[in-house]
Amino acid sequence: MIKGTYIFYEDGKEIYRSSNVITKFGKRFLTNFIAGNISSSRKDLAFGIDSTAANESNTRLGFEFYRTPVLFGSTDIQTSTAGNPPVTTTTYGVVYKTTIPQDVTAQIYEVGLYPSTRSSVNNFDSKYLTDFDDLLEWEDSSGINPSVVTTNYRIGGNLLRMSSSANSSKEYKATIPTLNLSGYSESDTIRLAYYREDTNLSTIKVRLYSESNKYYEATISPTSGIGYKISDDIPLSTFFSGATSPAPDVKNINQIGIVVTAGSGGTTYVGMDGLRINDEDTFDPIFGMISRTHLATPISKVAGRQVDVEYRLDLEF
Repeated sequence: MIKGTYIFYEDGKEIYRSSNVITKFGKRFLTNFIAGNISSSRKDLAFGIDSTAANESNTRLGFEFYRTPVLFGSTDIQTSTAGNPPVTTTTYGVVYKTTIPQDVTAQIYEVGLYPSTRSSVNNFDSKYLTDFDDLLEWEDSSGINPSVVTTNYRIGGNLLRMSSSANSSKEYKATIPTLNLSGYSESDTIRLAYYREDTNLSTIKVRLYSESNKYYEATISPTSGIGYKISDDIPLSTFFSGATSPAPDVKNINQIGIVVTAGSGGTTYVGMDGLRINDEDTFDPIFGMISRTHLATPISKVAGRQVDVEYRLDLEF
């Protein structure tokens, strides 16, 4: 039997531990690794904000915000003797360790272990589109920046608070480094993380611009209730079918627009936290999520303090 546990330390003291689920890919990966079919032993630990439970069918974190290489990997073989008559027991394990640096701020809800290497180079991998960290990057049509909220965030230390009056829409736009979507398929997805402050929100539209009048668009209908939300996976096919005419340049996406629409109940306020694209359909026989854990109580990683993370893989023979 294989049992994995993620352990978190701050100032050398354990602050949390959580058992993992070995994924279907992880079981195949570990089997191939023992058989000598995988040569690289390097690993990454990834951290996310999605609060859904872990299961063996997971192929990625729900919403990854940070990934770092494993800095140290070792074996752990311990022998103990107990009982009368005495019985000697030996345990075998593998330990991976890394550090979340001081400058990272987040609420950690999930952790995953990945290989560091792939069998092929993919320039159209999963990536962040924006973390809404800088209010000066965003402005509405009047040139006014959104406000900053320092509560209810999960990524960074704040949310960007966007608003719209009753029965109206307001768009906020930001310039981004050029994004080439030509290598992504219609099956790849985009997810938005946000905080819904009230019940007046009608819809959120995400727009991907190549020029001021050319964009791809998808609409998010928020789930009911006030609180933190992560949208369902939005296939790129939805964006492509929502293109303006003439269509934008798929290789030159340089702006993101967020359109907030309020219903008849009054002004709505929404805190934006993260937007990312996920590569869903690239098959790589040696790359995928090996294990995932969901933290029943999230870890608050504050700026200025590092957190050390240990993943222990215990082998029972």
